[in-house]
Amino acid sequence: MKRYFLYAVVLSLVVLAVIVGTAADSKSGPKLGYIDPNKVLQNYDKWITFQKQMQDEIAKYQAELDKIKDQNQKQQKYLEYQQTINNKIAQTQAQIEAEILNKVKEYAEVMGYDFIFNSTTMAYGSSSYNITDAFIKYLKTAKK
Repeated sequence: MKRYFLYAVVLSLVVLAVIVGTAADSKSGPKLGYIDPNKVLQNYDKWITFQKQMQDEIAKYQAELDKIKDQNQKQQKYLEYQQTINNKIAQTQAQIEAEILNKVKEYAEVMGYDFIFNSTTMAYGSSSYNITDAFIKYLKTAKK
């Protein structure tokens, strides 16, 4: 009986040591965070400015389309305008996303993050690791 009690005590101490050791490691482990790239993009000044420019350009194209009477010509012009707009959006979005990615790297270095993940590719992330709002504040105050 004493032998089982001794094994139980030793086993309990080992389990306790493992739990305490694991808890200590998690506090000094890597610093993690994630951002919502869609929210960041929608709050990025350059993207907001670009969207306004695109709205003006679309209005200009629409005014030109309204002047065309021939339906075939109108449809052909519409497709041309649509392709032009889509190309411009894709190109500008890629450039802006690259800028944001560089800002994420800069933010990670400044704030001491080991990993910053993209929330759109994660299956789950605790909201306590969501740093989107803090990153947006950083973007708005960081040197341009």
